[in-house]
Amino acid sequence: MRRGICLLAVMLLLLSVHWGGRAEPEDAAASRQIILYTYYRQMGWGDRVQIGCVDADGCLWLTTGHDSTLKWPYKTEEQLEYLQSSSEMELIGQLKGKELFDLKSLIFSTEDQGHASYPAANDAGTECSYAVLYDRENNAQCILLGMSGDDCFENFDPDAQALYRYLRQIFPQVTCYGGNIGPVGFQPVPIRVFCGLEGLDLDSLVISGFFVDCEAGPCKLNISEEDRLYLLRLIQYGKVTGKANATMVTGGTTCYDVSDPSGGFLASLELYQGLLVRSDGMYFIIAEPTG
Repeated sequence: MRRGICLLAVMLLLLSVHWGGRAEPEDAAASRQIILYTYYRQMGWGDRVQIGCVDADGCLWLTTGHDSTLKWPYKTEEQLEYLQSSSEMELIGQLKGKELFDLKSLIFSTEDQGHASYPAANDAGTECSYAVLYDRENNAQCILLGMSGDDCFENFDPDAQALYRYLRQIFPQVTCYGGNIGPVGFQPVPIRVFCGLEGLDLDSLVISGFFVDCEAGPCKLNISEEDRLYLLRLIQYGKVTGKANATMVTGGTTCYDVSDPSGGFLASLELYQGLLVRSDGMYFIIAEPTG
């Protein structure tokens, strides 16, 4: 059973407990708290290691070099110790604001839903990516997000898939020479399938809507024919492309209830700033053209 998604205020409190904070990035070399990291190691036809990590303040750290020089450990607990204090890591950027908050929400909700690794290539090296969770005693738990190269492992948790993709974006330098043999990640799902509306006669659906105001609560919307056609096109052609975050908002969303002609409730589509809101967080969606 998932850890559950907290309301925004509760999530902020939990994150403050789990992630802590430091005043200045300059002090990070002595006390980084690592929340995400990825590395590539090639030993078959070279002596090369590339390492990227994100700390609790959103600082992005990177190093590249020879394995014999960097002495990158093999055990995750030793890797964390290395990343927390190594002077070899170079500060290359920093995440802030909502981007960092969304990233932490995904980490907090990540679970191991993968399967055992299997051979995928020869002499391609190994790339591994991890999320790191901390309990109240600051004990770390590393969750494997994905592995590619000589062996392949995919964590099927949507939060893990989102984090694995995110690491590929912020650390393009850390790469596996194995090409497309790594995890395939979240596959686009039609919205009608994702929301349980597959196989229905879309023209007969009845759509009602309301806007959720933080203070006033649900406010009924007048659904125009244009709005109805847009929703029907979104249901018919739209796709869910991946997890954006694992947070839940308490207001500012627009909800559309979908019913059959007799008034029987079928599903609800809740939207917030272009994202699809679900009980486990928010998802990226795209509305594909009809022609």
